[in-house]
Amino acid sequence: MSKPRISVNKLGEYLTATPSRRKRIIEDQQQPKTFVAARYSDAREEIVEYLSTGMSDDSEILSAAKRLRIQNGGSEFVEHDRQASASAIEDFLEASGDLDLESLVVEAGQSTSSHTMEVAGVEISMRPDAVLKDPESGQVVGCVKLHFSKTSPLTPQAAEYVATAMRVYLESGESSSAIDHSKCYVVDVPTQRVVSAPKAFKRKMNDIEAACEEIDARWKNKV
Repeated sequence: MSKPRISVNKLGEYLTATPSRRKRIIEDQQQPKTFVAARYSDAREEIVEYLSTGMSDDSEILSAAKRLRIQNGGSEFVEHDRQASASAIEDFLEASGDLDLESLVVEAGQSTSSHTMEVAGVEISMRPDAVLKDPESGQVVGCVKLHFSKTSPLTPQAAEYVATAMRVYLESGESSSAIDHSKCYVVDVPTQRVVSAPKAFKRKMNDIEAACEEIDARWKNKV
């Protein structure tokens, strides 16, 4: 039997979902669809590049969205994904004003050494899309986590759970003392909503642990 696992964004949704939706989330995590993971890759790449340049010039990212809209070729899925990525870029730009990255260095999330965190026997895939660093010390102070799904957007409460988990994940690293909860951002792109991790987080982590205990039990019982 495979180890129970879930992405941090899906965990946030799970914590605020109906019982039937929670069951479906676990089923989807047990039998993941490869193409789902590949969605919005163009948008993700362009947004992270935009963040790394300090969000000072919108022209290049808007040009990227335009190119995606007119580009031809590939399967129906690829074509649809390009259109969805173009829309996601435009939605992100509407939300970007709520991100305070002034004086911070932005790096793609792949530069972090580990991407998972285990809670109550469940392996949570964290994968920050961008990490935020202090320019003088080089220490990680926060991150940006993107969520793209239009069919399952994150509610403000769900986004707070994701941001809290990201904060705890970052605090388990080498720069634990440098983490600023207000710089642990979750961007729900379709709703153009930006949420930061709350200062008080123990209750939310208790909820996350309880949810993971439930996921672990249902996973072993095959839901």
